[in-house]
Amino acid sequence: MSFGNKMIVASCPLRVSFLGGSTDLEDFIEEYGYGEVINFPINLYTYVSINKRYDGKFLIQYAKTESVTEVSDIKNELVRVVLEHFKVKTPMTVALNADIPSHGSGLASSSSFMISMIKATSIFKGIEMDDYEICDLALSLERKFNPLVGRQDPMGCGLKGFKHLHFNLNGGVSINPIVSDYFKNHELFLIPISKNGRSSTDVLKSLNMGNRESILKIVKSGFKYLNKNKFNDFNQLILDSWEEKKKTSNLITNSNIVNLEKSLKKYKNVYYKLCGAGGGGYMLIIKQNKNSLDLLQNNSYININIDNRGIKSWELN
Repeated sequence: MSFGNKMIVASCPLRVSFLGGSTDLEDFIEEYGYGEVINFPINLYTYVSINKRYDGKFLIQYAKTESVTEVSDIKNELVRVVLEHFKVKTPMTVALNADIPSHGSGLASSSSFMISMIKATSIFKGIEMDDYEICDLALSLERKFNPLVGRQDPMGCGLKGFKHLHFNLNGGVSINPIVSDYFKNHELFLIPISKNGRSSTDVLKSLNMGNRESILKIVKSGFKYLNKNKFNDFNQLILDSWEEKKKTSNLITNSNIVNLEKSLKKYKNVYYKLCGAGGGGYMLIIKQNKNSLDLLQNNSYININIDNRGIKSWELN
């Protein structure tokens, strides 16, 4: 199928995980037989645009710019593995953009970019794929260069809605939508945390598997509380889970995180946790609508909400 001079643009949300992070990693699932998380996509997005070129070059634009004649020479691993999977031979421009700085965000930006890239490329090739197929392929392709990516990352980004995910040992996943008024009763914010040079891979490699079992137990209680609209109990579990997470590795916190926590502990009915593996990224702040939080006046922050649009694509002439 030829798209002539059309540009294809695809977009995917980033995601926030409330409970269960690290139980979706393969070593945990192999040890305990399953993993569980509660997560949702947010209204911040990655974007990939693709358009055909006529000079025989592949031009890849992201934080760097690459210009090569062969897909195998592309250094951006995400772009390369997708083009190789779809056997793309047509020279093209591929541009990657995001609403926020994505590296080390803790919001599954790599998986979100992977989904956007697969969506755009599948359309370019005339291949129909539903959202689940895209997410499943995204996990498989990302693991070619990042074997420690968790199962919840593509599923959290690419599948719509507030959800409980149960990951089975055989590779299957049960998707349980959560019907709740949670997002009508709370405001959510992200505060950026500067990194101390630690990659998420370093943190994931350091995790103590035994300490993660308690995180799994918390997810089960959280799912019950949400279904009964027991929001105070659920929010307390987020704090409890964050405390348990800090026990799994000494690489998770740093002085910036500790100082922000000290400030947050002064407020009643304000809850928080670090997004992602640890060592940096964004601190998620949750407050009930009726409560003020003057701490936000002294920090750069992003007000977020649950995404309802999912994976999208456009064809531009």
